Amino acid sequence: MSFTTVAIDLDGTLFTSQRDYDHARFTRMLDACEERDIRVVIASGRQYLSMRTMFDEPDRLAFVGDNGSTVVDRHHEVVHAAVLDDEVVATVISLIDDHPEIRSVASGPEGGWMAGEVPDRMRVLMNSAYENLKTVTSLHEIDGPVSKFALVTRDGQSERIAAELSQTLGGALVPVTTGHQGMDLIVPGRHKAWGLSFLLERWGRSFADLVALGDSGNDVEMLAAAGTSYAMGDAQQQAIHAAKFRAPSGEDSGVMMVMEELLGL
Repeated sequence: MSFTTVAIDLDGTLFTSQRDYDHARFTRMLDACEERDIRVVIASGRQYLSMRTMFDEPDRLAFVGDNGSTVVDRHHEVVHAAVLDDEVVATVISLIDDHPEIRSVASGPEGGWMAGEVPDRMRVLMNSAYENLKTVTSLHEIDGPVSKFALVTRDGQSERIAAELSQTLGGALVPVTTGHQGMDLIVPGRHKAWGLSFLLERWGRSFADLVALGDSGNDVEMLAAAGTSYAMGDAQQQAIHAAKFRAPSGEDSGVMMVMEELLGL
């Protein structure tokens, strides 16, 4: 099969439940892609600054972070960075204030902000997911541009809260699931496929020649747009419906298994 670009989600896709991956197999895959002039993109809801720290040789990779808002080519070359309007940010913060059961993080190109008294388990998780993460009394203390809000809800509450958020925000932002009772608020039309389009245009490549792998609601547009796409073995239903094929789970190194087969390794 011929393809020119690979886009890989992180949590639930490349990563195991321990938020790690097989570094040796990944490097071998990356070497094989470079020999064939195949570009590898890490596409995640995570913050770009944090994603870079997770790879042994990040300059060999391109990144689509914050669900498409931050697009960075290899060697840390920023291609596009979109931020939310101040009015939208203020509306979201007011809405979060009305829902103390929601744990929230705001992130942007320069860092992130986490508000209130946060359980130790969540604090460890968020510090591993965000670089330059500040703990503030209230998100009203944000002192930089915001690209995305990430929300963590209690078990069984995410659908209800997502519906309420959608109605209150009036379409200015839409919630997409990310797993682990989490959701991200993104601008309609600004998603991973949108972010990938900047890189594909820059490289003179197309979605038809893209292989994409993902597992969650925030991967749907990317999986649907790609000529070849895989939903992981334990993917959410909307990702399964959007993808052309299934892959083994992240726990079983499904990304590596698919890529090694495609590359003949």
